[in-house]
Amino acid sequence: MDNLQIEVKRHKLQQQFLEQIEFGNHSQQDISRASGEMPIIKTNVGGMNPNPQGSPVGNYSPQTKPPITVGANRLGARDKTEDTTLELKDTEHQELKVGIKSNGQKYSVRTNRKRFFYPNEWNDFLKCLVTPGQKLSFDILINTGCRYNEGFNIRKRDIDFERGTLTLKVTKIKAKKGQKFPEPRTFRLSTQFLERLKQYTKKLNDDEKIGMLSAPALNIAMKKALIKAGIKDFYMFSLHNVRKTHGNWLNAHKFTIVDICKRLGHDYNTFLGSYASADIFQDKDRIEIKEILGDLIG
Repeated sequence: MDNLQIEVKRHKLQQQFLEQIEFGNHSQQDISRASGEMPIIKTNVGGMNPNPQGSPVGNYSPQTKPPITVGANRLGARDKTEDTTLELKDTEHQELKVGIKSNGQKYSVRTNRKRFFYPNEWNDFLKCLVTPGQKLSFDILINTGCRYNEGFNIRKRDIDFERGTLTLKVTKIKAKKGQKFPEPRTFRLSTQFLERLKQYTKKLNDDEKIGMLSAPALNIAMKKALIKAGIKDFYMFSLHNVRKTHGNWLNAHKFTIVDICKRLGHDYNTFLGSYASADIFQDKDRIEIKEILGDLIG
């Protein structure tokens, strides 16, 4: 399955949240959610099972998985569970396709998911976040490089303040490699980020989660902040691109492939396919990266 097909499956339900920002069609309720003022209520949409964050994700069986066919300028997919035809068409942006489902819902798909932040872009983006919950959530993502679900499930007890390490206990299960249970990852944190974690968690019990916002709320907040920051290709970003940013920044500072793979939970081939060469960064970029990641960078 290629990247475009994977993106269709992953975004077909959540994309409605992103489109409200991209097409300027967001409600006051969505703005409140993005600001962390309202909880995301768990729902069951179209027979789908909601994930732990309350964001519905397709749970297809082999009998209901939609077949994919690719045309010259569009991609069609049939979802028998919703009886909805997806039609993707080209846009003025080479790496973005948009469409309207037969039920009238707008959606879009990125054909290239390798975009990452340059440090100056990240600093501009941070200035445009408006709530403590948003700032906490993106602080965790950029300083750990974890997947969203991994970060959402961090509890206070997972942080070793004496050793300066974090253990991710809810990690991606790689079924294709024979994994049946999550494989925890432990890695070092910068002393600067560790001090902020102490402030974030000082009122929490050991078994309480650290407090990241829901994925839909963060996606909306991200799109709004990107637009406000003047990043023209804002449509190329999702939460996962923060993870790619972390990996690229470590690569720019000569971290070994082994260290990056162990930290991110990747294998060697995934690293080669997802992370660019360090020579794309200028010296001033590396200085700014070190200021952001602190003494994680030697």
